[in-house]
Amino acid sequence: MKSRKLAEFIQEIQFVNRNPKDNSVLDLLDDISTNPDRLIRKDTSLYRSRIIRDDKKINQSPKFYGYGPEDSFVPPREFTNDMRANYRYIPYLYCANHPYLSVVEVRPRYGAKVSVARIMAMDDIRLLDFTMQDKPKKMTDVKRNLFSDLSELFSKPVTEEDSVLDYIPTQYIAEYVKNLGYDGIAYQSSLDGEMRKNRQGSQRVNIVIFHYEKCKPVSSNVYCVTNSRIECEQIDQDMERKEISCPGNENAAQEVG
Repeated sequence: MKSRKLAEFIQEIQFVNRNPKDNSVLDLLDDISTNPDRLIRKDTSLYRSRIIRDDKKINQSPKFYGYGPEDSFVPPREFTNDMRANYRYIPYLYCANHPYLSVVEVRPRYGAKVSVARIMAMDDIRLLDFTMQDKPKKMTDVKRNLFSDLSELFSKPVTEEDSVLDYIPTQYIAEYVKNLGYDGIAYQSSLDGEMRKNRQGSQRVNIVIFHYEKCKPVSSNVYCVTNSRIECEQIDQDMERKEISCPGNENAAQEVG
């Protein structure tokens, strides 16, 4: 972690005080003039994927060939669990700006069926951009390090082994950002490591939208995962390096969408 301020913030909020006394991290976020913004224009398409575990739940109606509108959008409040950006019972819209990334983020196994929903922005949506695609000129190195580390924290894959303790720092930051007037946040994906470019030349990014009423699901389609690629890198102290790779699969999986 590059940001010493963030490391201290996490230590305090997890183990000492849920309302941290050291506000130096929050003070950096308060400086709106040096915050990198990302604007999602009205009528922009976003994407949310869900693994299909029961074929009977596939809607198969015009425009919604995967999950229907309700199951393609945010979960009901009573079924909303603690996640990286939201507290339990407070639903947010987790999505991506590219359909392939939305599929990757649900980590489907080979042969799995995935419902990929297209979500339309019904209004302009202003995000705090932790990817720093456009860095403000007056942004300090201290703040750059903070945003880089926050992007990594938000992008850390959710696992069954996670505890609520893991989510406390990012949940607090997300709520603070919402109270600053932002509609959501953008952050990099740890599962799309090379951050490849889409056809328009812009980054693939994950997005959390607080004010999801500014969006609506407009369609869904079903995809089957036909290729599963795993890359490994040896990280132990053994001086003899042993490479593990998938024979005959040197090219990355093709994109969906």
